[in-house]
Amino acid sequence: MLFFKELLEEKFKDKSFLSLYNKECHICTATMKVVARMVQNEDDRDEILALLGIDPVDFQALEAGDCCRPLQVVRLLNHFGMDESEVAGRCPRYSKEMDSGFAR
Repeated sequence: MLFFKELLEEKFKDKSFLSLYNKECHICTATMKVVARMVQNEDDRDEILALLGIDPVDFQALEAGDCCRPLQVVRLLNHFGMDESEVAGRCPRYSKEMDSGFAR
C-alpha cells in the first residue's frame, strides 16, 4: 500500500503535474492557523465574523476545507495580528479574487 507522501512524490516527478499542482489552491498553514484561532475564540465567533463582514456560511466552508476565500482569510489574519504574507504572497487565488472585485 502506498502512502499519500509516496504518491505525491511520484506525481511530482511529472513536470506537467507539478505545474498544474502549483497553480491550484491548497489549504495553507496560514488558513489552518487562523481557523484554529477562531476555534479558540468560539464564544466570540459570531461577533468576529460580523465585525469583519464575513458570512458565517462562508466561514463554515473555510473551516470544513470546502471553499477558501483568500481575502476573508487575510481579514481574519489581520484581526488576530497574524502574518498574512503566506496568503498575500503565495496564494494562487488571492490576486484573482482581488482583480475580480469580489473583495467583500
